[in-house]
Amino acid sequence: MISIEKFPKIDAHFHSTFQDDYYLKVAKEFNIRYININTDANVFPSIELQEQIALSYMEADPDHFAYICSFEMDNWEDANWNENVVSSIKQSMLNGAVGVKIWKNIGMEVLKPDQSFLMIDDPFFVPLFDFLQKNNIPVLTHLGEPKNCWLPLNKMTSNRNRLYYEKNPQFHAYLHPEIPCYEKQLEARDTILKNYPTLDLIGAHLGSMEWNFEELSKRFDKYPNFSVDISSRLGHLQMQGNSSSDNIRNFFIQYADRIIYGTDAYNNPEKLISSLINDWKYFTTREYCTSTEVTGLFRGIQLPEEVLYKLYFLNAKKIYSRLTF
Repeated sequence: MISIEKFPKIDAHFHSTFQDDYYLKVAKEFNIRYININTDANVFPSIELQEQIALSYMEADPDHFAYICSFEMDNWEDANWNENVVSSIKQSMLNGAVGVKIWKNIGMEVLKPDQSFLMIDDPFFVPLFDFLQKNNIPVLTHLGEPKNCWLPLNKMTSNRNRLYYEKNPQFHAYLHPEIPCYEKQLEARDTILKNYPTLDLIGAHLGSMEWNFEELSKRFDKYPNFSVDISSRLGHLQMQGNSSSDNIRNFFIQYADRIIYGTDAYNNPEKLISSLINDWKYFTTREYCTSTEVTGLFRGIQLPEEVLYKLYFLNAKKIYSRLTF
């Protein structure tokens, strides 16, 4: 069996908003590199502070840390907003960022003057996407939410989703019918994929299509510039393979070039290690596994080594081509 400690890995969806040297220790012990994701979320510090923390990790250990920058939507109606955001992204790229993150507040929170929701395919964002595509800057998007978000708590299929929306009712779309529906969220994202065909667009959390791997497959077939990371959503795929894990195994093999590993670990090194070990067991053995996300036992899918290498390392290196490790 392949050793988890020796196999090269990139956690392409990781969050640490304060300096913790324990991550340096874990990185070396588990042969893992991190891409720290800056995010315009109200539970996070300011984008400026997040970037400072990301840069401090890179300064301490450039062989194991990189980051993806972001921007804040505050004052987005200012005439110079696009110009200022482009300028900040340029500086972040000079600082060493490998991509840009766009968060779900676009589509689910930010309102236009007429009180409609600002969607990612709004003409307002054209200058930003023109710049990103022209400069070959990958875009990590968390647009929309799991389909569970539009269901009552007792109908949700994921324990993790249920707990999240209990704690964050402001994003539980079931409670807020004014929020554009699930289909509208994906439609807006897909418009960007269509309009910017040479832009590398990565859908965080399985591109909010965690509920049906066949629907995600259709997006892969239609949009060659679309990839996803598995962060926070692996349990949904495990659940779909509950009756037969071969369908999920075949999915990972067929789209081996389009799926990126990530844990979504957030200021919790112990949880990160637990996720690493549990995920590794699922991907490298045929043993029965459990998940904190969903209920039940799941047979491991024992991926071929070449597929593991793409999932855990090569795809992130290829898509985030500015990585130096």
